[in-house]
Amino acid sequence: MVFGKMTEDSYFKTIRKQMRLSQVEMADRMGVARGTLVNLEDGKTEVVTASVLKFCRATGISLLEVMEALFPEFCGDLLKEETQHKEILRQTVDEYEARLSEKNQEIERQKELNKALQQAFDVQKQMLGMYERQSAKND
Repeated sequence: MVFGKMTEDSYFKTIRKQMRLSQVEMADRMGVARGTLVNLEDGKTEVVTASVLKFCRATGISLLEVMEALFPEFCGDLLKEETQHKEILRQTVDEYEARLSEKNQEIERQKELNKALQQAFDVQKQMLGMYERQSAKND
């Protein structure tokens, strides 16, 4: 996919300089010839998907961030949607964790209740045994 040419000081050049990399070093990281990078930085070549992906891998910058920098009018809505989706996901995770915590507390209460009931049962069983032994002595 072809995106077009960069006209102002290239985003690619700006990032490379911020990373303090030479053109040779960046080209090596991207896996392209230095001339290809020069043409990309100088806007002499069209920005294509392959170049953008290689740039993302070489710099660790997400594809969405690069696309927003290159085409903010196109990506603004995508970033808003991504932010909204992240917020919804965070809320869902928080709600799930709260419910899970409540359920774990409920389980612990049930364990304590079961333990208390077992102890009461054991005491009654012992008392029944005592009554049966006492009754057998009296017969």
